[in-house]
Amino acid sequence: MVRMFSRLNESKYRDFFIILPLIAFFSALLCLSAGNLSGDLGEFVLAGGMVAPFVILALLAHMGEKHAWVRLVATLWLLCLLFVLFALTLVITLAPIAAFSPDPDAIAPDLDSLPLATVGWTLLLSLGAGLASLIGFSRWFRGHLARVLPFDPDSFTHTIGLVCVLALIVMPLIPLILTGNAPFLNADLQAMLGIGSEEPGSSFRLDSFTLVWTVIGSFFLVGLWVRRDVPATLERLGLVRPPARQILIGIATGVLLVGFFWCFDDAVAALFAAYGIPTTDDTLVNNLFVASFTPLAAIMASVSAGIGEELAVRGVIQPRFGILLSALVFASMHAYQYAWDGLLSVLLVGLCFGVLRRYTNTSTSAISHGMYDLTLFALIMAGITTL
Repeated sequence: MVRMFSRLNESKYRDFFIILPLIAFFSALLCLSAGNLSGDLGEFVLAGGMVAPFVILALLAHMGEKHAWVRLVATLWLLCLLFVLFALTLVITLAPIAAFSPDPDAIAPDLDSLPLATVGWTLLLSLGAGLASLIGFSRWFRGHLARVLPFDPDSFTHTIGLVCVLALIVMPLIPLILTGNAPFLNADLQAMLGIGSEEPGSSFRLDSFTLVWTVIGSFFLVGLWVRRDVPATLERLGLVRPPARQILIGIATGVLLVGFFWCFDDAVAALFAAYGIPTTDDTLVNNLFVASFTPLAAIMASVSAGIGEELAVRGVIQPRFGILLSALVFASMHAYQYAWDGLLSVLLVGLCFGVLRRYTNTSTSAISHGMYDLTLFALIMAGITTL
C-alpha cells in the first residue's frame, strides 16, 4: 500500500488519484457531521467534522502549488472559513446563551435587546480581526516575517497556513476583549448546556475520537501522500521514538511545570484582583472538566490533549511559524474557557512546551503536556487544587 502511494505521488496523475479522493472523503465527512447522527457514530463523525475543513484547505493549498485555478478555490475556501469564524465570534460574544439554544429563533430577541453601541463595537472588532489576518496574503509582510521564521514566503501552502495562524490567534480573543470573560465561563450558559452536571467519565469516548481525528488531520495537514511519505511525515511532525532520557525529561518537566504554575497562577490572580481585573472563576472552569474526573477519563483526556494539541501546534505549526506564534495559537485555543489570568498561564506553558519541542521533539513535548494535564487532574480529584 505504501509503495503504491509512493508511485502515485511521483506520477503526473497524483492530484487526481490522491488529493481529489481525499478532498471528497473529508467533504463527505463534513456534510455527515452536520446531520443528525447519534450515539458513538455521531460523536465520531462530529469529531471528524471539526478537523475536516482545515484538512480540505491544506489539500487544496498543496494542490494549488501546481494549479492556478486551485489556488483560487483554496482562497475562496479559506475566506469561507474566516467568515464562519467571524460569525461564530460575533454570535458567541453578543448572545452566547442564545447561540447554543435549541430554539433557532432565540438569537434575534437577544440581539435586539442589546445597545446599538455594543453591537457596533463587536461587529467592528470581529470584522477587523478577520481582515487583519488577511495581511498574510501580503508578499511584503511575508518577506519580512520570513527573515525570522523558517517558512517560504513564496509558497502558496505556507501563505494559506500563515493566514490561518493569524486568524486563529486574533479571532478567539474577541469575546474576552469585549466582555472581560470567557464565553464558557457563563453560569447561565453552563446551566443550559448541562456543563458541570455530566456523569464523571463520560468524556472518554469523545476525547478518544478527537485524538484519532487530530492525529489523522495533522498527518494530512503537512502533506501525507501529497508531498511526503509516512517516514518523512513523521519527521516533519517531530514524532520519534524518544530515548529513555527524553521520556524522563518529558515526565519531569510536566510535573515541575504544574508546581511552578500553581504558584504563578495564585500570584497573577492576586495581582489582577488588586487592580480590579476579572479573573478566572475556579468553580466554573472546573465544571468544564467534570466529565473527565475519573482515573480512566483523566488519562484519556491527558493523552488526547498531550498528543493531539502538541501534534497540531508544536508538530504542524511551530516548525514553520516559530515558538511564539504557535504558543499564541495554543493560548487562543483556550480563550473560550479562561479569563486573562488563565490565558497568560496557558501562553507561558505553551512557550515552555515550544522550547522543549525545539530542543528535543514533539514526542517529548507531548509527554510533558500529557503529564502536566494528568498531574493537574490527579490534584483536582484529590481535592488539593483547582484548574
